[in-house]
Amino acid sequence: MNAYVIIVSIVCVTTMGIALGTTVIFAILAYLKEKAVLKHKNNFRDNNEISVTVDDENNHSKN
Repeated sequence: MNAYVIIVSIVCVTTMGIALGTTVIFAILAYLKEKAVLKHKNNFRDNNEISVTVDDENNHSKN
């Protein structure tokens, strides 16, 4: 019985570690993506450039 509890606890801790690690990795990637988008927007502002997106009838975007 004691060995069973130890094995189950090791499996639970490992599973939670993998789930938490995966969540942290995706959170970091989302943060870095948002930071890159803001940096890209700031570059347009500094260079006095304007980005205009026009959607045509076929839903194709043109800049």
